[in-house]
Amino acid sequence: MDISRRKFFKVSLLGSAILFVGSSLSTFALARLSEDDLPNFDFLNVADAELLLVLAPVMLKANYPGLLEKEADHRLLTAIDKQIAALDEHSQKQLRQLFDLLSSFTLRYLAGAPISDWALASTEQLERFLQGWKTSMFSLKRSGYAALSKLITMSWYIQPENFLQAGYPGPPKIVPPQE
Repeated sequence: MDISRRKFFKVSLLGSAILFVGSSLSTFALARLSEDDLPNFDFLNVADAELLLVLAPVMLKANYPGLLEKEADHRLLTAIDKQIAALDEHSQKQLRQLFDLLSSFTLRYLAGAPISDWALASTEQLERFLQGWKTSMFSLKRSGYAALSKLITMSWYIQPENFLQAGYPGPPKIVPPQE
C-alpha cells in the first residue's frame, strides 16, 4: 500500500483532532457535578469546581473541611469565584487558560498532570502533580501552581471559621469612641 506523505499527514492530523475533541468532551461526560449543583458563579464552571474540590483537601491537608464540614465545598468555591471576579481581565483570561488546560485529558497529559479523571486520581498522584509543578524548571508550571495554591489557601483562610487554623485571632475589635 502506497501512502503519500501528504495523505499520511492529513490522516494523522484528522486523527489527532478527533482524539483531542473526544478527550475534551469526555471531561464533561464524566463530571460529578452538574450546573444545577453550582450557584450562579461569575467565573467558575463545573470542570473548574471539580478540579478545585479535588485539590483543596490535598493542599489544605487536615484543615479541610474543618469546622465548616458540609458547607466547606460551597463556601470555598464561592470565595474562589469572588476572588477571581475581583481580578483584572488579563488575570482572569490567564486563569481561564489554566483551568481549560487542566480540564482537558490530552493537555493534562502534556502538562504532567494525572490523565485520569480528577475525581479518580489518588492523593499520591495529586501530591506528585502539585509537587512537580511547584518545583518545575518551567516558570509557567510554577506560576500555575502558585495561582492554584494562592486561590485555594486564601479563599479557605478568609472564612472567619478558619482564622484560628491559620494562627490569626481575627480582625481587631474597634471600640467606639466614648462621648
